[in-house]
Amino acid sequence: MKQRLLLMVLLLTLSACSTKLSYRFLDWAIGWEVEDYVTLKGSQQRALDTLINQFVQWHQTEELAHYVAQLTEIKRLIDTNTLTPALWVEQVNIAKRHWFRLFEFALPQLLPIMVSLSDAQVQQIMTTLHNDEQALIKEFAGKTPEQLQQQANDELQAQFTQWLGSLTAQQKEMIYQYNKQRLSTLDMWLEYRHEWLRQFDIALGQRADSAQLTARLTLLMTQADELKSAQHKAFVRQNSELFGALILDMHASLSAKQSKHFYRKLNNLIDDLRELNQEAKTSG
Repeated sequence: MKQRLLLMVLLLTLSACSTKLSYRFLDWAIGWEVEDYVTLKGSQQRALDTLINQFVQWHQTEELAHYVAQLTEIKRLIDTNTLTPALWVEQVNIAKRHWFRLFEFALPQLLPIMVSLSDAQVQQIMTTLHNDEQALIKEFAGKTPEQLQQQANDELQAQFTQWLGSLTAQQKEMIYQYNKQRLSTLDMWLEYRHEWLRQFDIALGQRADSAQLTARLTLLMTQADELKSAQHKAFVRQNSELFGALILDMHASLSAKQSKHFYRKLNNLIDDLRELNQEAKTSG
């Protein structure tokens, strides 16, 4: 439902304007996120703290170089006017692989923590997740297609504004036309999320069987598209290509001021990620 302009697919919760500062608190952010879903016991919390510390060190040392490489490649594609909708889809898929590596790194240490969860802790997790799902359904329930499109327009305009500065009327019209052409996947997306949650509940119910738990988590975290219908996947790809076309049109429409704004943020982001990566390698 929500696309991100260029680099946002890579950054998760990091802010492009304060990447280094945000990264200093990445371990805290992960810990706070976990606390929203489950209250861990002493030994579980210590195991999670160890995992988070190792994860952040690994991520800064190894993963940030992948982000720098992809952002640099996207910049090259833009600079040389060789970015195409199909190449944008490829970049989105590369960004997904970044996520897969996060899971692959964390899984060996995450499994014992999940196996050790009590029934009450599992219930706490699932109750919170179901509440999140109901809040999400409520967000969209009863809205007309026109209201949903206006919401999408507002969100996408805000994202482009972050990267480009104030938008022109022409650029706002481009965003409007993109959202008008975009194939509706809302119902399919909500159904997919519900199935994902059902499968996750099953996985936690099988947590005593490490092999079953590993198989289901691997599916959910790295092969989740398998839970989508063929139509859903086809619509997502077509929408991704449409978004790639929007990026091309928006880039062609940039004023000198907007272009300067965009490249300053992009270059600063690449520099920040590169410096963080080098800092970890030097200190290690």
